[in-house]
Formats: sequence, C-alpha cells, structure tokens
Amino acid sequence: MQNTKGLSLEIRLSAYLDGEVTDAEHRELEELVARDEEARRLFEQLQAGNAFGNKAFEDFLHDPVPLSLVRRIKQGTPTNPKAERVTTADPIRHRTRLWPRTLAASVVLLLVGGSTGYILGMVNSQSEQNQQVAAARSWLDDIAEYHRVYSRQETHLVEVPASQGDAAIINWLASSVGVNFNRPDLAAQGLTFEGGRLLVAAGKPVAQLMYRNAEGDVFAICFLKSESKGEQGKLAESMRDDLAMVSWQKSGASYVVIGPSADAKLRDLAETVATEI
Repeated sequence: MQNTKGLSLEIRLSAYLDGEVTDAEHRELEELVARDEEARRLFEQLQAGNAFGNKAFEDFLHDPVPLSLVRRIKQGTPTNPKAERVTTADPIRHRTRLWPRTLAASVVLLLVGGSTGYILGMVNSQSEQNQQVAAARSWLDDIAEYHRVYSRQETHLVEVPASQGDAAIINWLASSVGVNFNRPDLAAQGLTFEGGRLLVAAGKPVAQLMYRNAEGDVFAICFLKSESKGEQGKLAESMRDDLAMVSWQKSGASYVVIGPSADAKLRDLAETVATEI
C-alpha cells in the first residue's frame, strides 16, 4: 500500500480508485468524497476516465494487427537494440504506479471538454480519406481484379462462348455498354478467341472479350462508354502487380488490353486491337 499524503488530490483519488492506499487513508478519502462537493466531482471524473480507458484498451486489444507489422514479423526484421527498453527492479514502486494514474487523470480532464470534438474531427477526416481513395480508384483497378478471378477459370472462362458466333456476342455487348465495335481477330498474334463477358467497373457496364494463347495465358479486351478526356488514341501503359495494361480513349469510349506482365508484346497487341476494334 502507498502513502499518498502530501500529494495532489487527483493522485490521491487515483490511488484510492486502484485500491493502493492504506486502510486509514481509504477511510479518510471516502469521507472526503462524501462531504466535499469538489472532491466528489473530481472523483466521478476519474471514475469515468478509468472506465473510458479500460474500454479503449479492450477495443485496442481486439483491433486487427497492421499488415505492415505482420510482414515485419514474418520477415524477421531486426529491431534496433538502442530502441529496446529493458525492465529492471523498481526501487520506488509507488512512483511507477502513480505516474500512469496521474497522466490518466490529466487526460480525462481534457477529454471531458474536448473528446466529442476530437472524435467528430477524426470521423470526418476518415470519411474524407475514404472519399479520396474511392476517387483515386479507376475502372482499370476493377478490371484488374475481375481478370485475376476469371483468367483462372478453365470451364467457365467466359459468359457467352465463341461458339455462339461473333454476331450474337457483338450485339449483346454493344447494346449493353452502348459502344459499337468489331471483334478483333488476333489469330496472327497467336491468340484464340474464347468468348465474352459483361462486367461492371466504376459503376458502368463493361464489355470484355477473352482470348487465350497456346501456353494457356489469358488476355482480355475491355471497354466502356465514357467522356472523351485527354489525347484520343494515345496508348498508356500501367501495371497492377502481375498484370500489365495498355489503355486508350477513342470516340466516346475507354479501352484497355490486359495480360500477364511478363508478356513483352502487349503494347504491340494493343496497337493491333486499337486499329481493328
């Protein structure tokens, strides 16, 4: 047990809450809280802060571990020995125990007046960040995710197979996305037409034509109706991890050819598609 006499009332009441005072001091502080309105108000604030802190710590324990930390652990990233803290025997235990409570008491007094504004500010800030991320995400990101899923399908690679004929596929996709097109013949590039799919990217319908080479790699041509922005017909190359993409705009539509990033001739393929489609 600790002797807190001579310390501030905040510290004494914090120790009282933790059951760290002597029996005599416990009775003294109990009587003080009962008869003194200011002491009772401070005690109630400390109680509220204690409950708040316990709840926050409990929530923290249930938060997911950051992916960056998991990666560091898995990779065995060494820690900086200078930054490590070694715990030794504590010759003045009461100071170590009282300091966190002193800090908690101060934090609680600040929270009483400002926690609501802070929390609302954090919520608004997070909402703005989410909106910025959503705005930065393009239809190409959606297409890349679709391609990773469908390119692994063997028997269900397409929605409408090539066996149904070009006319059926072209009429279906053109009427669905609002873009007229010709189905590029890429046999000279070693690609076999497998069929088509209808996707949704950036909230718009997207037509997808699927091709496969002799090694089993899947390539796709995707397009959607869009406003004309930037230089028309200019090819732009981008990467999404293991996928390469070549995109362009033309006549009120946006196009992209997507395939394995290891394919060195994807741009040449995109140039052919841009001419024939």
